Amino acid sequence: MMATQRRVLLDVLMACWGMGTWLGINGLYVQLPLLVERLPEGWALPASMTVAVQIANIGLLLYALLRRIFTRVKDATYIYGLLMIGALALILNAFLYTKTATVGNTERSMAFLSLTFFAGLVGCTSSVLFYPYLRYFREIYLATYLVGEGLSGFIPSILSLIQGVGGEPECVPSGNFTIPVYPPARFDSTVFMLVLGVLSIASLLSFTIIDSTRIFASERVSLTAAVKDEEAVQQYSLLHPKWVSILLLMAVLNALSNGVLPSVQSYSCMPYGTRAYHLAVALGTSANPMACLAGVWLPPVPSKALAAMLSVAVVPFVYILTTAVMSPSPPLQHQTSGEALVVLSWVCVLAVVSYARMWVYGWARGGGARGMRACGVATQLGSAIGSLLLFLLVNYTDLFTQPDVCSTVI
Repeated sequence: MMATQRRVLLDVLMACWGMGTWLGINGLYVQLPLLVERLPEGWALPASMTVAVQIANIGLLLYALLRRIFTRVKDATYIYGLLMIGALALILNAFLYTKTATVGNTERSMAFLSLTFFAGLVGCTSSVLFYPYLRYFREIYLATYLVGEGLSGFIPSILSLIQGVGGEPECVPSGNFTIPVYPPARFDSTVFMLVLGVLSIASLLSFTIIDSTRIFASERVSLTAAVKDEEAVQQYSLLHPKWVSILLLMAVLNALSNGVLPSVQSYSCMPYGTRAYHLAVALGTSANPMACLAGVWLPPVPSKALAAMLSVAVVPFVYILTTAVMSPSPPLQHQTSGEALVVLSWVCVLAVVSYARMWVYGWARGGGARGMRACGVATQLGSAIGSLLLFLLVNYTDLFTQPDVCSTVI
């Protein structure tokens, strides 16, 4: 990277813009150790949240429809609109996330889930809208954009570590039962979400500078080259076995990272304590930008080396599923080694999956805008399948169990 001619200011702005893509969703995910204790869904909240995010894939259809109707509207206009929606959703959620409604005789966090949907519009649509926009800039800036996308998880993770989780609950009498009372964190979720809202506004301002000023004209790809890139598909058709395998890999990776893993994390980690859940979420999310930075500083690994990394990650992944299925009594439950092992497993799996996703995006860049859009569709399709499958398993089977924290009858 250091030997490459580049504009550092543009790197910073690209990273700040990329940060706004998944900032809302990643930020809400790292709040789950607090939210699952306070919202009516309990440990099933992550599964409901992933479904809300995947419903946001309707943004892909809406974008395709608008492009067909308004053929002269530039992609930048849609990007401005999405970033505004993401910032507004976070700011509103800061004040409304505790509002609930009764749906089918069950209390639901409708305000939180509805605003999560709007925050998800940004991330879901970015995979087929933001990446193709990058073709107007030199290829070296793709990695720094991905670093920014990773920061959308890293910064909320650091903020959540500062916030803390308040400790384990205390059971206090209430009528004929005892109920859990959770100690407060250093600052509440309202402050946390407002900070994320400010960061989303910074992302919007960064994109405004990138798109509307000419100070980075030397870093842009010529219009002729961009048009050629629009039609490029490397030397293969998208139906070539190599492209099909890459798109299938991307779908599987995102089914895991955006569907399966977030849905089972509460069941895997909470039996070891709130601290274990908090560390697994925060450190696991931080692994994403670290993997992307590896892509900036180091050359891509060969495909065989990537396959070896994914094969090794199967072991901690199986352990994660085992702890989730055995909840609320997983292996080594009341031992420090058990807490450390489950946190380490989450960090390892998320780091490898994040690096593999970045590797695929880099490879797909050779397919031009068409290849990047195909990669984006595979991303959202895999995420939707993983989220829906786990939502059904969590809510309509007995595979995953949440115990009563305080169930003593007085």
